[in-house]
Amino acid sequence: MHTFRRGHTPDPKRILITFGRSFLTLELARLMAAGGHHVTLVDSIPIGIGRFSKAVSGFHKVPPPKFAPREYCHALARIVAAERIDLVIPIHEETDIIAMMMDIFPPECGLFLSDFELENRLHHKYEFQRFLTERGIPTRKYAQVVGPEDVPALDFTEPFALKKVYSRGSQKVHKVFPGDDLSGLDHDADNPWIAQEWASGDKYCTYSVCHEGRIRAHATYPVDYAIDGSSCLNFTSARHDGIFTWVKDFVADIGFTGQIGFDFIEDADGLFCIECNPRATSGIMMFAPEDGIDRAFLDLDPDAPVIEPAADVNEMIGLGMLL
Repeated sequence: MHTFRRGHTPDPKRILITFGRSFLTLELARLMAAGGHHVTLVDSIPIGIGRFSKAVSGFHKVPPPKFAPREYCHALARIVAAERIDLVIPIHEETDIIAMMMDIFPPECGLFLSDFELENRLHHKYEFQRFLTERGIPTRKYAQVVGPEDVPALDFTEPFALKKVYSRGSQKVHKVFPGDDLSGLDHDADNPWIAQEWASGDKYCTYSVCHEGRIRAHATYPVDYAIDGSSCLNFTSARHDGIFTWVKDFVADIGFTGQIGFDFIEDADGLFCIECNPRATSGIMMFAPEDGIDRAFLDLDPDAPVIEPAADVNEMIGLGMLL
């Protein structure tokens, strides 16, 4: 574990963090401010949980990224230029939108993300599993269901999970048994389903801060309590060398930059990655100001050991913080 004293860095930066309504944004703002940095938040709603925090120096209302993506990015770019922002850290699915329009932003400002093609493939649950298969990484059995014509081809002999390829946490996760009637499924060609072998075993989540394929901060935590077995609520720092090595090798292979989380299941057959979240996850809640995670985001110590939360960290996260 590598920790730093709480206090200002020698060269404080101006940081813009998106999705100001999120508890994750507020937590990251606190961690960055603890390092002496100037934090600005943006959101499409005028009042977010982080707006009035003493860790936040400024707030801007911007267009909704989902419904006005180009206007959203142009607004961010204007704020970046006006406030001389050094680094933009996206929190939520607006990561993909910013990745599509990176050329809009001033070149002197860093964007803490990867290119759109990579971000989207990691975010898309079916494409992520294909990504693993292409790299020879073992996976659980999986299949994509785009329309009703794909249902008869499902040849699972054991229960399987059915969820949208673009979804978070416990959103629309169905446990399906062979022979169950799936005629009532709602199909959307832009957001199809992934069928994935239902696995029992030890479940873990991870959260990592990465620069060009190098992990700069990392947390692993077992799933202690979950909604339908899919959303982590209780967070206890854990050491799992196999998981850390898996994440280290994977992000190095793809040259990833940004925040990234993985969900794992480990059983008698081995360690399997179920899905990837290329964005902020609740794992950020495990870090304390004295851990100096701001240095990981800014890559201030590229040769230093990976920053990890204290071994005795135990955080109970409320439901609202996962939404």
